Amino acid sequence: MPTTAHQITRITAAHAQGLSDAETARYAGVSLSTVKRLRVKLGLTTFSERTLRGRHGEGLLADMATARGLRVTWSPRNGSPYDLQIGSQRVDVKTSMQRPDGTWRFRLPPSRPSFHGTHRYPKNYGADCDLLALVALRPGTPDADIYFIESRTAPENVVLRPGGVYDSFRNDWTVFEDERALAA
Repeated sequence: MPTTAHQITRITAAHAQGLSDAETARYAGVSLSTVKRLRVKLGLTTFSERTLRGRHGEGLLADMATARGLRVTWSPRNGSPYDLQIGSQRVDVKTSMQRPDGTWRFRLPPSRPSFHGTHRYPKNYGADCDLLALVALRPGTPDADIYFIESRTAPENVVLRPGGVYDSFRNDWTVFEDERALAA
């Protein structure tokens, strides 16, 4: 059933009030997937904290890579199996805020929900990207550490902690040394 002009007006008004997608769906009398689809079509931003945090992490990584003289290309479309291409390497970016215990947790499940959340599909990090960039944010500071892990060897759950097993991967930009040599 097509969305009515009245429903679109209500979706736009709810967005202007800063309502979540779920709240907007209830307010406009449409499904959550309709809100998500129309929000993208209308060029409206999301208010999802998780999505915004992820985009922030992607932007930080892109800026850091560019500052190091690396060529950065954003993924061609929403839902692509990776987020950025740095040089020739496909990079999937995951972002987490530091937890009260001083750790960061990243979940890398073998399946992912569809954009509309109606079904799940397999996610094979080893096939979909070359590297995982785990962006570790700290509350109240713009600073972040980035841990680069080969996608083929990444476990389903990664917990980062100061002095932990992943410390050698922290801010290790040497994974792109070949890219710098090609750019020179």
